[in-house]
Amino acid sequence: MRIVEANIDKIDAMVINSLMEDGRKSFRQIAKQIGVSTPTVESHFSKLMGLGIIKNIVPIFDMNRIQKQTIAFVYLKIDNISQAYSTANKISSIPEVKYVSLIVGEYNLMFKVVSDTPEHLEELVRSKISTIKGIESSALHIVTRTMKEAQDITIREGIPVKIHCDFCDNEIQRHSKTLHVGPYERHFCCNSCLTLYKQKYKSRIEGLSKKVI
Repeated sequence: MRIVEANIDKIDAMVINSLMEDGRKSFRQIAKQIGVSTPTVESHFSKLMGLGIIKNIVPIFDMNRIQKQTIAFVYLKIDNISQAYSTANKISSIPEVKYVSLIVGEYNLMFKVVSDTPEHLEELVRSKISTIKGIESSALHIVTRTMKEAQDITIREGIPVKIHCDFCDNEIQRHSKTLHVGPYERHFCCNSCLTLYKQKYKSRIEGLSKKVI
């Protein structure tokens, strides 16, 4: 069954790359940099937000300057891949965990933890992580100093992007159901998800629609 995809066009790529340089830029600044109009930048930004390619624009902190923060990367070897998915979901719900990935190699799951103290980190691993069933082995690596941290990825025209349902988050098969919410488009895998989304976010949808009018 074919997965529904969208392609990054030339202006999409330029907008993303400009924001990766500095997420504080205004639409007007981006427009001047890439040589298009401000409404064009705003339209492409809304499209990228609607597709979920841009989730949020947040500050990147220099953790070396912040005292009383302990950062660690934890690697886990899980019994089987299906268990790895459920374990990843459990770990993702822990507030101190900031990044979770399934990986290939000696370990098949890794995540980043940020805690107040080494003692808090130790307690977190012992009480919330080591108790999860299915973990064969683990490795904890505490960060002593961060030398580089960037969100940069290679974005170019024509890159395909999978579209996920904005309600159930499943990859959309065949044709998507689209809902315009203010300047954004929301995509759904079926009419049921579309209806449930409208019911759950009714006031937000109405508020954004009024702003556009």
